[in-house]
Amino acid sequence: MPVTKKPMRYAHSEGHTDLCFDDTGRYILTCGSDGDARIWEGLEDDDAQSHRIGDRVYAISYKDGRFFTASDTNTIQAHTFPDGAPDGIVTRFTAPVTHMCFSASGTHMVAGASDFSVKMVEVETSSQKVFTGHKAPVLSVAVDTTEEFMASSSCDGTVKIWKIDDQSCVKSFDLLPKCNDASVSKTLCRLVWHPKSGKLIVPVDKEVRIYERSSWEMSRTLKDDSIKEVMSIVTFSPCGRYLAAACIDGAMLVFDFTTGTCIQREKHEKSLTVCALAWNPKGNHELAYCDNQGQLGVIEDVIPEGQVGVPVKVATGNQFDGLFDDSDDDMLIQASNQGKRVADVEDDSDDDLTVARPKQRMAILDEDSMDVDSVSKATMDSNIDDSVSGRYSPVPARQPVYAQGPKPTPMQKAFQPGSTPVHLTNRFMMWNSVGIIRQYNTEEESSIDIEFHDTATHHAMHLDNSLNHTMADMSSEAVILASESEEDNPSTLLCLHFAAWDSSKEWTVAMEEKEEIKAITIGTGWVAVATDKRNIRLFTVGGVQLEMFCIPGPVVAMAAHSNQLMVVYHTGTGVPGDQCLGAMIIPIVGKRRFGVRGCGESLPISPKSTLSWIGFSAEGTPFTVDSLGIVRMLNRRLGPSWCPVANTKSHIKGKSDHFWIVGVLENPQQIRCIACKGSTYPPTLPRPAVGILTFQIPLCELTSDKGQYEEAYWRSHLLSGHFDYWAAQGLAFEETDKEDASKPSRDSLMQMFALACKSDREYRAAEICEMMPNQYIVQLAIKYASRLRHLQLAQRISEIARRKAEEELAQANENEDEEELQEDFRTEMHSAYNHVETEWSHRNGRRNADEEDDYQDQTRDQEEVAQETPTRVSGPMLSMNPKKEITPKTVLLPSSGTRKNPFKLGGSATKTTPASSKGSSVFDSMTRNAKSKSPVEKSPEDLKQKKKVQTQTKLFPSKKVAKTESLEKKENMSSQASPIVQEKKRSGFQLWMEEHRSRLQEETPDIPEADMMSLAAQEFGKLSKDEKKDWNAKAKGETITTEDSDRKKRKRDVIDENSQSETRIKNSTKDDDSNLAKKKRPLLQTTNAKLAAFKKD
Repeated sequence: MPVTKKPMRYAHSEGHTDLCFDDTGRYILTCGSDGDARIWEGLEDDDAQSHRIGDRVYAISYKDGRFFTASDTNTIQAHTFPDGAPDGIVTRFTAPVTHMCFSASGTHMVAGASDFSVKMVEVETSSQKVFTGHKAPVLSVAVDTTEEFMASSSCDGTVKIWKIDDQSCVKSFDLLPKCNDASVSKTLCRLVWHPKSGKLIVPVDKEVRIYERSSWEMSRTLKDDSIKEVMSIVTFSPCGRYLAAACIDGAMLVFDFTTGTCIQREKHEKSLTVCALAWNPKGNHELAYCDNQGQLGVIEDVIPEGQVGVPVKVATGNQFDGLFDDSDDDMLIQASNQGKRVADVEDDSDDDLTVARPKQRMAILDEDSMDVDSVSKATMDSNIDDSVSGRYSPVPARQPVYAQGPKPTPMQKAFQPGSTPVHLTNRFMMWNSVGIIRQYNTEEESSIDIEFHDTATHHAMHLDNSLNHTMADMSSEAVILASESEEDNPSTLLCLHFAAWDSSKEWTVAMEEKEEIKAITIGTGWVAVATDKRNIRLFTVGGVQLEMFCIPGPVVAMAAHSNQLMVVYHTGTGVPGDQCLGAMIIPIVGKRRFGVRGCGESLPISPKSTLSWIGFSAEGTPFTVDSLGIVRMLNRRLGPSWCPVANTKSHIKGKSDHFWIVGVLENPQQIRCIACKGSTYPPTLPRPAVGILTFQIPLCELTSDKGQYEEAYWRSHLLSGHFDYWAAQGLAFEETDKEDASKPSRDSLMQMFALACKSDREYRAAEICEMMPNQYIVQLAIKYASRLRHLQLAQRISEIARRKAEEELAQANENEDEEELQEDFRTEMHSAYNHVETEWSHRNGRRNADEEDDYQDQTRDQEEVAQETPTRVSGPMLSMNPKKEITPKTVLLPSSGTRKNPFKLGGSATKTTPASSKGSSVFDSMTRNAKSKSPVEKSPEDLKQKKKVQTQTKLFPSKKVAKTESLEKKENMSSQASPIVQEKKRSGFQLWMEEHRSRLQEETPDIPEADMMSLAAQEFGKLSKDEKKDWNAKAKGETITTEDSDRKKRKRDVIDENSQSETRIKNSTKDDDSNLAKKKRPLLQTTNAKLAAFKKD
């Protein structure tokens, strides 16, 4: 089939033009000096899609559904295909990019620019390797198929071969004419690697030179008599057999790389310079090109029909038959030797095949190998020189096929949270809540700038980076810097302790030989250093070495807050594409460092992602962020475990936009970050602005009301967990702050409860009540359920409220006991009470003895006065014998069951009834479980008091017990008690309660007495430790007589009941006033509590 050369058409304005195909071969992408990129659906497309990129576009490339352009902005920009929307900046240069290409795997891009540099960029992570060594603008670049080597040509006349791993130049050739700019260069020198053999192909002058791999010696050249001008571009066909070349005079040639012969020649219709040449990836028959006038052309059926097969003679079955006419094995040996000689000819296959004689014989005798087509197919890719043309090609031996398993995922390298990559010229070494550290690494300057957010901490600093520091961290006390080892200089840590009170504010420490610093961090008063030997070295900010410990894998990152150190390390090789990481959180200093465990071995991150940031919130909770934008926090209440709390990708506008995290706050709920449009990291200049993102836990059905209420509750619950951690660590904080932080969670619970009630989900509503933090909120739920006529639900909730009230009361009493025990312990430890005799103890002993004598004299005088005062009985309630010891006042909740005689002897008088639940009138007729008991325990004084009491009168007699009551009255009237004044020590809570009772009653007039005491206990618990100590001290410093308080209490309770009790109390009061020496017997605490239940009936 003859070659079809279609007429060229206008694509762009005059100037350099570049082109490429998409992966399907359907579209042609072009760019030019007019600043546009166009997408053509074939050459005849009259309505090509055009996208404005910039003023000039120098190069274009396509990979994996996106196309990339290099414009006059000195950047390589990614775009969506075919929309052309910006999809991120791959890399930046300081001069225009001249050429770019992708690796065979498509994961890396190599680009050269007029700033003499070559960069290899990983497209997904934007990590870069910079190759420097050219002394003029770069003309072209190419990557080896195995990604081991990279080649570049430059206007300085050289072609350099680089080893990618260590970025070293392994070979340099002086092949090209020198010039000072790519625009005036006589050749573009678009070099290329063979896709199979890995040989380097370089267009030089009027020929194509082929260099062997590793040895870099020129093996042969490709020439043709039709070449009149310098060759500028070479490119391989998709199959790798054909090499297309273009000259500056418009000549285009196609070589058969196997034979080295030119099989096709074409000429530009106007003899203009061809500046771009590309094969269609879906076949060998179409070749597209552009000239320096912006014209686009296509050549079809490039490969002649007779050249599709192998252009060398192939041994057929009949020819092999002649070899075996004689039984002499000499023919086999001769054929084998011939095959060996042919196999030694230059071969372009991936690996040279070494064929043994037995295998050759098996291949020849195999009937399947006698097929001409199979032999042709097997030998199609063999490279045979022109000198052996016409000889028989050997049949390759069959090679075993092995299934390749999954390749291990490369381990993530160590990084500093809050820093940008080291390869950037201007970068952030650290950005945290304290300040910013910038690094400038150019040919003119190598320095570090340190800036503090609060200038009161320290003024800004400028340092010379002569030691090449690459890692940094800062706190309000010091700035630390670290450098890697270089030649004879070991890896070094530098600390600038600007908060030191002496004049020496700087110290350094060098690591051991062959030990590299990989990560550093600074806490409150200490510094941590992680090395490649898996050691964690600890120092004080003054330079003293502390403990040293090891981690089980290579370090990834470290972070510190106060006394906490968080270390992330590799625990092994993960599943393909995933990182297997572990985390360790260790308290470094403080009293509570022993017995505190880390968060476990594993650190979760998203699939196919890497760790991008770790750190602590301002409140001290660990957080992590991965490359997919998932923010996770440590939930110490559950496990501990890691919980996702935000997704930064949900806030971006473009696919290549990112958010760079600089800090996290739990109260208020904020994620402080920098929006990076089209890139992963922010630029240093101009200074980027910090934005705020919100938390959102990814629960199900967030579009519904139920899902939104649940998310709000759990978000508030999680982000207020640091108060529990502070309390466990013995840190002081205001209770009001904790209440304010937990208020949104309580509101969300009430909203969830109301929604469940309206949806007739009573069981769900009861479950929500179990989640409520205290019984006061449960009371509101009872009222709401009663208003909606959910009586069964209200009854269930009332039981929950009673149980929560008992738990709260028990906890309050337990806290009081702990405080008293601590106070008693401190008192006993005081030197005044120490039994060790010292000079000071004798003085204190004499003082204590004098105080004891005074107290005994005072007590004796009181007893004498009491004996001289006559005793008078007035009323049945005052005829009881008073006790000398009264138990401390205990807060008890009144019973909500059937009313009973509070003064009756027996089990009912000694047992406490369960706490009442706040609710509406619909629960008045409901009975409580008789087996439930109050969590308040009886003291030994109460037990003694019960033994002393023989009889008590009933305040409300019934008909059934009238006779028993009359007998008790007679006994009480005949008995008299000694008038001893009762003294009782009040607790700090009781003293506070008496002083604030009126205020509480005004604020909550409808609340029962039991709930009043519970509310008072809650408010008293919110007081600071110092205020509680003051109230306890006041209570211990005074004594009160129980007769007044108990008499007034009993008087208020009895007056409200009936007129008979009122008359009885009035008579008792008159008798008491007329005879002060006769004192009433105070009622028991259980009696007072029970009387309070009848106060408002």
